[in-house]
Amino acid sequence: MESALMQELRWRSQGVAEAIGTVYFGGGTPSLFPVAGLKRMMDSIHALSDTIEEVTLEANPEDITPERLEAWLEMGISRLSIGVQSFDDNILKWMNRAHTGAEAEKAIRMASNAGFEHITGDLIYGLPDRSAQEWGADLDRMLTLPIDHLSAYILTIEPKTALGHRVKQGKQNIAEDEAIATAYHTLCARTQQAGFEHYEVSNFARSGGHALHNRNYWKGIPFWGVGPGAHGFDGVNRYAHVSNNRRYVKSMQQAQSMLDVPVEVDALKTADRFNERIMTGLRTMEGIHPDQLQLEFGRDPRIEDREAWQRSLQQNDLMPLPNGQFRIPEDRWLFADAIASEFFWVDD
Repeated sequence: MESALMQELRWRSQGVAEAIGTVYFGGGTPSLFPVAGLKRMMDSIHALSDTIEEVTLEANPEDITPERLEAWLEMGISRLSIGVQSFDDNILKWMNRAHTGAEAEKAIRMASNAGFEHITGDLIYGLPDRSAQEWGADLDRMLTLPIDHLSAYILTIEPKTALGHRVKQGKQNIAEDEAIATAYHTLCARTQQAGFEHYEVSNFARSGGHALHNRNYWKGIPFWGVGPGAHGFDGVNRYAHVSNNRRYVKSMQQAQSMLDVPVEVDALKTADRFNERIMTGLRTMEGIHPDQLQLEFGRDPRIEDREAWQRSLQQNDLMPLPNGQFRIPEDRWLFADAIASEFFWVDD
């Protein structure tokens, strides 16, 4: 696997003049990747660019040890994104997570003591049959820990999963919309009290703790996707590798260049890229700038969707900012996707 990853890195870097700004090791269990192999990849990445501002590693709490923390710091990992999800042991068992709440707390404290200044804690809310008090306890416990970034996501029930199957059969309840809204407002209030800025629908940060990689993604900046199941964006097209490890390695062994590697390509039309920018932009505190959209895509939602734009302003679904941008107010962010869809470029 390591040799295949290294080969892809070399091929993707050929003829590329742009500097690498951020690196993100995510998906699967990168915290279990052998330390020596991870270091070799980091050495290769640093050889490609000396302008890297942030390197993030997703880590499971149970994988975090003093030895790994020391090695990750030495190789240049600057942010850990720790998948806590909940501190409630019953919920963790329901999620089939391998760690306990106590182990998650210990992992965060261990990472901070080791010298990590940037730590993201992940939580999930909108869980079925869970009280507001239980969610509040999870949130309060996380906010007392030495993190500078919090990602909090609403539980998504995918149809082709065990949970989705149980819901379809009526064997599993789902959270009511009112309960989700209450949990969201609790999240907003308590993070604000703790000194976190709500800078994207699901992301909160202390001063200096914003995740640069995430922000680049929301701005539509191109990125490489390296490895099995990885997704990338070249500025016009999106691509995805096969998710099977063995097939990925085999494809890299048989290829002579990246042109020979089978990837699934999604050629984005101008309308697709416009809609994506609308969607991601309106999920952030900066929002969207209609003048910039006009310059980049040749379309201004204030003109093309005049009635929907005016209606959104009147209903407080959109608010103007001093710099000419428009955003969705925090209390309306739960409906961000529906609001953004009002301005989509739909081909006739």
